Amino acid sequence: MNSPSAFLCRLGLSKVAALLFGLSVAVAAPVVQPPINALWDRDTVLAEATFADQPEPNALRFIDVRVVHGGEARSEVTVRADDDAVRMAKPGTRYVLAWQETQGSPSTKKRRVMRPDGPQLLMSPGLSPALLEARPETRELLLQPPSAERLDGPAHLRRSMAGLRSDDPQMQSLFAAELFARSSLRQQLGSAEQRRLRAFALRRDRAVAARSLVLEAALIFPTLYGNDWSPVAARLLAREPVSSAPAQANEGLLWTAFGILQRDGTRVPIRHLARWVACGNGALSELALHAIRRQAPTRELPLIEEALAAPTLAAGTREFLLEHRRRLLMMSERRD
Repeated sequence: MNSPSAFLCRLGLSKVAALLFGLSVAVAAPVVQPPINALWDRDTVLAEATFADQPEPNALRFIDVRVVHGGEARSEVTVRADDDAVRMAKPGTRYVLAWQETQGSPSTKKRRVMRPDGPQLLMSPGLSPALLEARPETRELLLQPPSAERLDGPAHLRRSMAGLRSDDPQMQSLFAAELFARSSLRQQLGSAEQRRLRAFALRRDRAVAARSLVLEAALIFPTLYGNDWSPVAARLLAREPVSSAPAQANEGLLWTAFGILQRDGTRVPIRHLARWVACGNGALSELALHAIRRQAPTRELPLIEEALAAPTLAAGTREFLLEHRRRLLMMSERRD
C-alpha cells in the first residue's frame, strides 16, 4: 500500500533525479487516471464479493461475486494479490474489488493478452490494492459509472476533503489521489483547502501513502496547491522517524520533501538534514548529502565520517557512504 512515490515514478527517473539534485528541467504532470475512473477502465473488472479464503500464497478467493463492470457474471473468482491485500482480507467480509485479467503483450504494448497467472488485483494510485470494504457509502461512490456531473463539481471536492478525515487509510489514499489526478478538483482548491492539505501532510496519524500523494501534488502543481509548502517539507525532515531499515514506509514522503526544498531554494537547519545521512535507505542518505552540500559544503565530509563511525549503520548505507566519500576525496584532490 505504501508505494514510495506513486506519481513521481511516472515522471521518469531521470527527470525526478534532475529535479531533486538541482538541475533545471521542465517537469510535466504525469498522466494518471483518477482512482474512481481506474475502476471503470476498459481493461478492469469491477465487482462486489465476499472474501472466502486464501487457496495459495498471494491468492485470494472471493465468492458471491456481483460483477458491476468489465467482465462476465460468475459465482466466484480467485485473484493474485500482494502482501498488503493478503493481510487486509478478512474472511466473510464483503468487499468492492477490481482486477485485471489481461496485460500488455510482451511483443507490443498495444495488444492485450491474458495474464498467465490469472486475474491480478488492480494496483493503481489511490487503490493499492483495489480492495475496499463494501460499506454503503463506498458502494455509492465506486459502483456508479464516473460522470462529470457527479465527480467534477464542488460536491466531490467537499467529499474528497472530508474523505481525508476518514478512519480508513485506504479511503484517505483514494481521496488524496482524487485530489491529485482529477484536474477539475485541483482547479477548485482555495486557500482553505490548501491550508487543510498542508496540515494533513504533517499528521502522522494519517496514512503515509495519502500524505505522500498530497505532498507530491504540492510539488508538481505549485500554482494550484499553493506556494507555502517549504515549511511543511522542513518540518517533515525534522520530525519524521528515521529508520535503519532499507525500506521505509515514509520514503516517498521524504523524497518529495527534499524535492520541495530544492525547488524553492529553502535553507533548513543542518541538523535536520544530517539525521538522514545515517538512515537505512541509501537514496535518502544521498538526498540529504546533496541538500547539505548546497547549504554548507564543508559539513558534508565530516557528517559522512560521523555516520561511518556508527557500528549500527546499515550495510547498504555504509556501502553508499564509502563510495560517496571516495568520490568527494577525488574531487577535492582534483581541485587542489
